[in-house]
Formats: sequence, structure tokens, C-alpha cells
Amino acid sequence: VSAFLLNRSSDLRMYKTKEYLKNYDTPVDIYILAGESEQDGNIRTVLDKYAAANENINVTNINMTSNPTFGKKYVTDGKSLQSNSVIVDGGDKFKTYTMTELYGVNAQTGQYTSLNVENKITSALKYVSSETQQKAYLIKGHNEIAVDGAKTKLESENFEVGEVNTLTDDIPSDANMLIVAKPTADFSKEEITKLDSYLQKGGNIQVYLDVDSKNLTNLYDYLKSSWGIGVSDNLVIETDTSKSVSLSGSSMSLVVPNVKSYEFTDSIIDNQRTLAYFPYSRLITQEFESNGDISVTPVLTSSEKAYTTSNYENVSKVGGEQDGEYPISELSVDAKHASSVYVSGNTMLLTIDETTLTNNYGLANYDYFMNLTNFMIGNEESFTVDEKTLVNNVITLSDLGQKIIFAFVVIIIPITVLIIGLVIWIKRRNL
Repeated sequence: VSAFLLNRSSDLRMYKTKEYLKNYDTPVDIYILAGESEQDGNIRTVLDKYAAANENINVTNINMTSNPTFGKKYVTDGKSLQSNSVIVDGGDKFKTYTMTELYGVNAQTGQYTSLNVENKITSALKYVSSETQQKAYLIKGHNEIAVDGAKTKLESENFEVGEVNTLTDDIPSDANMLIVAKPTADFSKEEITKLDSYLQKGGNIQVYLDVDSKNLTNLYDYLKSSWGIGVSDNLVIETDTSKSVSLSGSSMSLVVPNVKSYEFTDSIIDNQRTLAYFPYSRLITQEFESNGDISVTPVLTSSEKAYTTSNYENVSKVGGEQDGEYPISELSVDAKHASSVYVSGNTMLLTIDETTLTNNYGLANYDYFMNLTNFMIGNEESFTVDEKTLVNNVITLSDLGQKIIFAFVVIIIPITVLIIGLVIWIKRRNL
């Protein structure tokens, strides 16, 4: 028996979007490049809900056979339009999506794994109605790694992403977020001064470290003394086998952290979604809970069965290690300056593209990343809409199970109904 189901009811799924649409006042035309008989039913169903929720949103089918030149002005940057492409036109700005962008596809099987219409359309509505654009900068100059997955995700959520080399350049005044990805060379004292000045003006920084991020004395001293986040030379080693997930087609296992309840993590916890990271994580320590206007909170931790070691060559227990729940990421918030610093002991797979993580492995790393980013910059209007997993549930019955069901459906139930009918008939006949 096969059932093709969405992972949540449609009303529950669209709650965040409905709340957003209550005050949406930008006139928008959404075009489906397909006639009514050729359009994708799942896509049209979701788009109709947008139109029903807000009178400023109009959904129209465009038959490209009878109107072949319609989409000409929307073809930019070499992007092509196809049957069932969707265009969100706000007048001055627009977004286009092909059908394959509105579905998640498993690259290995070619099977649709998720429906991304709400995710994409809500993002497009925010884009066409926004007068300003959030800006994030990747810091360079310390042998940082490329985080193309994170960059693509930010851009899909309407961020403008640039780079800044703090060795030679000042931090741009329009930076809403700075990201440091796995540095292996230390920051100079002059750079630390730049970072501190930026944060004192309400800036935000995410720092992603790894086992190779060693001897970063200036950076680590600053994070510890000013923001209460310590970075240890020790690694956190997870031993709880239930806290791991394997990448299909690979011998590699990933570690699944505990996610602490926070405003930006609650949706992930409530929906029982999974994060994962490469083994192993650098230990992050909480130097204080609060210090004046600054408060520090662990966000991701190991299980209680984890232990720490300073042996990078052999992470096996040698005796004397202490088991316990250890932080692997922390968030420090300065209420006075409206600034924040997030430090992770691992790159959290932000190097891999979102499609692979979400569709192939079902991981919520990028939704976590965007929820965190929007929370840090105080972008209350922005939120990340979860992709809607398409679950192909196949129930396989044993021979015995099939025989039992056959007996109930074909023999026992009909005989029972027949007996009840005879009894009623006999009673009525004797009245």
C-alpha cells in the first residue's frame, strides 16, 4: 500500500506565512507559465492559498504557446524559463523560479523529495517588497575556507553577500553580518580593534572554527575576555551511537548535537528536525553567563556520553577522560549595543550546498543557519520557511499479515454482517 503524503497539514505548514501576509501591502502578480490543463497541481494549490490570504496577490496562468514572448523581460543572467516556471513580479523587482527549483530533487534517484513552493514564494515576496537589502560579508585574509553553500543560502534569502579582507580594508559600514569560516591564521591586534569597533556599533559576527583552527591567540583572547566565549584546544568526541547519522553512499558518519531551546531554534526542535556536523568539534567554553549587558548561552551541545581529548592523532579513550555534556557552539548577546557574537567549534557542513543536505540527507543545517542569522541581526520580519518533505511511505506486509487481512476483509467481516442481517430479519419476521 503506497501513500504520498506531505509531512504536515497545509494549514499548520503555512501558519508563519499567513501571519506575514496579514500586513503585506505590495501589489504582486504571480505568473505560472503553463495553461490551466498543463500546470502542476501542487504548485497551483499553494499559490492559490497566497491569493486567498491577501488581495494584493494575483495568480495568473500564461499559455506560452499562444503568448510566446511574454517572459522575455524576465530572462536575465542567462536564466531560462520553462513550462511551469513561476514569476513573482512586484513591479520594480521580480523573482523567477523553474519547476525544479520549486521541488527538491534527490540527485542520486531523481525523485522529488520536497515541495519548496512556500519557501521560494515567501522569500520572493519579501524581496520584491523590501526597500533595503541585508548585507553579509565573508572575512578573508586568514586562510578561511569557501562556504559556497552558506553564500548561496544567504543570497536565496535576499542577502547581498560580499567579501572583506580585514588585514587591508575597513569593515563596510553597511555590514549586517560578518562571517569567519575556519581561519587557520591569527587576526592581528589592528584587526581585533576593527572587529571590536564594528561590534560596539551594533554589528554581528559568526565564527566557525574547526580542528585546524589552532594558535589563534589574539582572536581567542578577544572572544574570551570581551564576549565570554572560550575556545579550547580540546576536541569533543561523541560516543553515543544514537547521536550520529550516516551519509548515504559514504562511509562517513556525522555527529548530531543537542539543540537547546532558543527563539531561533524552537521551530527546529518542535518539528524534530536534525542538524549534523563533521566529527570532531572543538570544545567551546562558557566563561560567564552574564557580565553587565552581555549574556552567553550554549546553543548546541554534545550528549552526556561525550568526552574531550587534546590528542588530535588518536581520539580513542586512553583513561582519565571525563564524560559529560559539552558546548560546541555558543551565542553571546550585548543588549546595550544590540550586537552579538556566535562561535561554533565546527563548520557545520556549510560548505555543502543546501539541496544536497536537505534533499539527500534531510538535514536542517541551513534553516538553522538562517534562523540564527535573522535572529542576530534583529530581522523580525524575516523567517525561514521549512521545505515540505514529500514522504513516499510504502507499507510492506508479511505473508502472514496478508493472510490475516484477507481473512478479515473477505471472510470474517462479510460473515459477521450476514449473521447480523439474518438475526434482524428473523426478529422482524416474528413481530
